[in-house]
Amino acid sequence: LESRREGELVEIFRTTIDPADFMIRRDPPPVGIVTVDGHIGGDPHGAVDIAIVGEGYTAVEVAKFEADVERFTKTMMNHEPYHGHRDVINIRGVLLPSDEAGCDEPSRGIHRRTAVGCTFDSLGSERYMLTEDNRAMRDIAQAVPYDVLYIMVNHERYGGGGIYNLFCTFTSDNQWSEYVFLHEFGHSFAGLADEYYTSNVAYDGFYPEGYEPQERNITALADPDQLKWRDLATTGTVVPTPWDKPDYDRLDQAYQQQRGDINDRIGQLMRSDGDADEIEDLKAEGEQLSWDHQQEVDAWFAANATHNQVGAFEGAGYMSTGLYRSQLDCIMFTKGVKPFCAACRQGIIEVIGRYVE
Repeated sequence: LESRREGELVEIFRTTIDPADFMIRRDPPPVGIVTVDGHIGGDPHGAVDIAIVGEGYTAVEVAKFEADVERFTKTMMNHEPYHGHRDVINIRGVLLPSDEAGCDEPSRGIHRRTAVGCTFDSLGSERYMLTEDNRAMRDIAQAVPYDVLYIMVNHERYGGGGIYNLFCTFTSDNQWSEYVFLHEFGHSFAGLADEYYTSNVAYDGFYPEGYEPQERNITALADPDQLKWRDLATTGTVVPTPWDKPDYDRLDQAYQQQRGDINDRIGQLMRSDGDADEIEDLKAEGEQLSWDHQQEVDAWFAANATHNQVGAFEGAGYMSTGLYRSQLDCIMFTKGVKPFCAACRQGIIEVIGRYVE
């Protein structure tokens, strides 16, 4: 248990699990489970075993699930630092077909009967997607060896979520799905913090003033001489590191307002059985807006003098001021299949090492 006020980790519970205990449930797995190997790098006892649980794939979509597992496996294996550790990473897909495709979208008036019970609008955030049916998820996942769980939702909408040491979710068919796949795993596997601070989130006061975050990739920078990732800092870089933050803030806040207005309008129309063509036009407009904005942001970053420096850039962890990230951009900051920042890469490698020691 972590005390966010005191910044200390305090152990409150410990127990030993004996696999031979008669209280261990030995229910047979659900009938009809499909498994597929995405990438097998090593023995499960000395590797990171990742299970991708399919959600919202019907019985006639098994081939799609298998193809999606292959596609996202390639995404991870081609991305550092996972590519450099591919010999100690295993990825397997596991699916119990659902009665219906997709997942719940309460703010849009949509509810589906699915195997794992994933839903958008989790914690009051329209793009945040979780499940509360841990039992169903675990019953399906038990069909393969796993240390870490993904839930891959058969859907084209942008969204996902990640909870450290529990699971993460992403959708299969959005233009940003590969980005979300990598971003959310950063949360659930390596305990990385979100580095963005301009978009609406479900959290308030997540990092109280005066608190040094436990996450490896953000810092309150109480002492610049003791920067959390000082061994990675670019020689001669000023800490805190100046950047054109006001320009970026204006650019991104305008986009967030437009994005929110479009999503609100889509929800209103769908709940009231509005015009189908108008709904589809708004969805397409939202996706194009997201794409155009990210291209503009990426070009802005590339032209910035501090783009490749490692220092301490203010703005991180949902906080515009008072928290810092290690580089100007990162897959934990903005959209796109782009590199992890130096602090994130180091953190991921550290966690991989714990599994293979």
